[in-house]
Amino acid sequence: MSRFYFAYASNLDATQMERRCPQAQYRGKALLPKHRLAFTHPSQTWGGGSADIVEDQDSTGVWGGVYEMTPEDWVRLSEAEGAPYKRIPIVVLEGGVEDCPLECFAFKVVDPTGPHLPSKLYHEKILRGALARGLPAGWIAWLRGLSTKA
Repeated sequence: MSRFYFAYASNLDATQMERRCPQAQYRGKALLPKHRLAFTHPSQTWGGGSADIVEDQDSTGVWGGVYEMTPEDWVRLSEAEGAPYKRIPIVVLEGGVEDCPLECFAFKVVDPTGPHLPSKLYHEKILRGALARGLPAGWIAWLRGLSTKA
């Protein structure tokens, strides 16, 4: 199993990840090509749509962050993500560079029902994490333009 985790939503937030996975180490930003970010599952925690990665051959990809995880961190994170999600293997491009593929795991919604609008609180947490992790300006602008649940 890969020791790397690709975070693309609220787990970009350093405080949240420190609480969930205290031994995880942030490695840097990465791009998951040929996928798009969608909100495909209603979240009881956030009160709106929960983020998901959806294969899309026409998409330039989803930006996120890579963490190096311990086995204990994987257990904690799997519990935190809960039943709506399953862990899947993916390959990201570190720093968005095509010559730097990295095998990771990410969490994907098991039974998508969306689209759903994310809550304002969840949207803001994703945006703050993306800004703090230095994700590209174009991705930040796209995130800022997302509609949220009133």
